[in-house]
Amino acid sequence: MGVCVCSFRIICTLLILIWVDTPTKDIEICAVKLHILSRTIIIITVYRSPTVNIAYILNNLKAALNQVYNNNVDIILCGDLNINYFNDNQNKQAVNSLLPCHRIYSIIKFPTRIHNILHTIIYNIYSNKFKNERYLVYSLINGLSDHDAQVLSLSTIILPDNSNEFLSYREISKHSLNEFQTSLNHEVWENVLSNNDNNTNTNFNNFLNTFLGKFYTSFPKKIEQNLCRILKPG
Repeated sequence: MGVCVCSFRIICTLLILIWVDTPTKDIEICAVKLHILSRTIIIITVYRSPTVNIAYILNNLKAALNQVYNNNVDIILCGDLNINYFNDNQNKQAVNSLLPCHRIYSIIKFPTRIHNILHTIIYNIYSNKFKNERYLVYSLINGLSDHDAQVLSLSTIILPDNSNEFLSYREISKHSLNEFQTSLNHEVWENVLSNNDNNTNTNFNNFLNTFLGKFYTSFPKKIEQNLCRILKPG
């Protein structure tokens, strides 16, 4: 597990914080500052291993928030704290006692993982819901994991004009999806199944390399100048 932040090239983005609990990497925190016209937004992503004591992660998260917080920026905290917000528990109460001090609150109210009859909210997004009243959050089923993604849309943000930018994308259609599925069906996965040392990381890396190779072949990268041509129906 881990965290990362990606942004459009048209947005002025500054990396302001990376904190990793080495060598175990049981805690990872990354923060970027986005300058969008006259607005400044700080996005913090965090990962906590289920084995890490909640007080330890909260102390480090508090230090990170104190480092970046001020009244002139909007803070959006997101990631995997491995705390189930679907039920009331001590870890949830501990987080909820810290974050309001920095004017951020949990805004995810729907399950982010559904397995049989088990519903959990492990992944979460925290924001100043009183300052950003016009927002929308929804679940995004990605088809690659049993953990659904969450999308936060802030209607008050206006992106700068990008008509002169060249942006890359991958076009996914029914035909290319069928081609991708057929390619996967014909793969024998010999480099994954025949690994003699039974190393999980090696098996996963072999699987991922093969999977991505077929993905890039079925959905080649394309480049267009105008973003409006990319965000078209279908």
